[in-house]
Amino acid sequence: MYDKDCTYTAPSRTPVPKKRRSDRNDDMTVSNMQGRLRQLESLVQQMSERLDVVEKRHEVEPPLQHDNVIGIARVIPLNVTRSEGDNTSPKALNLPPMDLVLPVVQIYLQDFNSILPLFHAGTLLRLTHDFYSVGPLQRDPIVWAAINVVLALARRHHLVTSHDIPSVAVCLSRAETVFSRLVLGDNIQLLNIQVLVGMVMLLQAAQDIKPALILITTTIRLAHEIRLHDQTYSTHLDAPQMRQRAYVFWLVYILDKDLSMRSKQASIQIDDDINLELPSQTVLQPTEDPSEIDGSDGTLGVMTTADGAVKMNYFTARIQLAAVEGAVYDYIYSTHSRKRSPEERAHALQSVASALEQWKASIPSEFTASAGSRRVALTMLRFLRALHSTSLTCTTLIYQAHAWDVEWVASVRRYGSQGIQPLLPPKWDVLVGEARDLLVVFGALGEFDRWNFW
Repeated sequence: MYDKDCTYTAPSRTPVPKKRRSDRNDDMTVSNMQGRLRQLESLVQQMSERLDVVEKRHEVEPPLQHDNVIGIARVIPLNVTRSEGDNTSPKALNLPPMDLVLPVVQIYLQDFNSILPLFHAGTLLRLTHDFYSVGPLQRDPIVWAAINVVLALARRHHLVTSHDIPSVAVCLSRAETVFSRLVLGDNIQLLNIQVLVGMVMLLQAAQDIKPALILITTTIRLAHEIRLHDQTYSTHLDAPQMRQRAYVFWLVYILDKDLSMRSKQASIQIDDDINLELPSQTVLQPTEDPSEIDGSDGTLGVMTTADGAVKMNYFTARIQLAAVEGAVYDYIYSTHSRKRSPEERAHALQSVASALEQWKASIPSEFTASAGSRRVALTMLRFLRALHSTSLTCTTLIYQAHAWDVEWVASVRRYGSQGIQPLLPPKWDVLVGEARDLLVVFGALGEFDRWNFW
């Protein structure tokens, strides 16, 4: 109409740049991570709430008796995940007064530690004095755990009966509260290993030895970390320190092999990886001052008859028996042994049986189970009982004289129902004789619990 050119153009939408595929992937990744983070936070919150409930329930429960180590054995997995917080606060480091604790420590050193030398006497006494001489803020939780382990071992070995000293269960529970410090610290010391070894000694008396098995594995790994098994790493130390490191390692070795045989599980320590000599067989007269007992005079680990006429290095004998215990698993019950031919298994069985017989022959007659109840003092007789209990266990496992042997048990049942003479295991007369001799030792002590067997 107006003779004008049409200049109208349809409005176009401004193009929005498409996101790159990588950007979308990044957004999805961030979203997934945020979702997982929220899920983890929820799980942590749930675990914290459950842990609080368990702790509150544990606080209101009555204290455990001194001989009930079974319940305490289940505490370790709980304490591994527990934050240190109040567990190692100065107020939590409770101990009886020094005038009550110090005599118990001295009795422990003169009795239990003189046979199974877990601690250097002078060092332990110094640590105990130092612990009481400083304020609560300066006290070392690991030293506190070590003193608790000593008190527990003293009570467990019937060296103290005072109600002023906490029970075995209480002392062990206190030591467990610093478990994370013992195993996760930046600077692992010999004292850490000693505390763990003492805890294994207490836990292995439980009916369920699973906690002891777990703890001995950790202990061996930490012992390897500070190279206790290799004497070349101790050459820069003085003689008492070198001896104490060796004593602690051999205690770890004994516990590892003993638990391996009892559980029929492979031991952790490989014998060929040990570069240490056995404790000296030399025996001299013991000293009266416990702070001076360091093994330099050959007194540590030595057992003496009541009249002092005959001596035996009990600690060395226990190490040698532990080697036999390790062989019982390796040559009889291990997976490798089951792959062998019947002839090879028979030869391996005979070699282990011969090693055990040689060990028995090395024990002086005064320290056999039959004569020990008459020749050895009561406090030493407990160690002798544990020695021969372990030896009898080795014998029964080697000759299959136990309730797990299907063929033997079936023959006994046939004898009861049909009167057919049962198939007796090899060396049956020897087994019966050793068992009867061991019962005489039990009768002389007049007590019986699981601690008798270690």
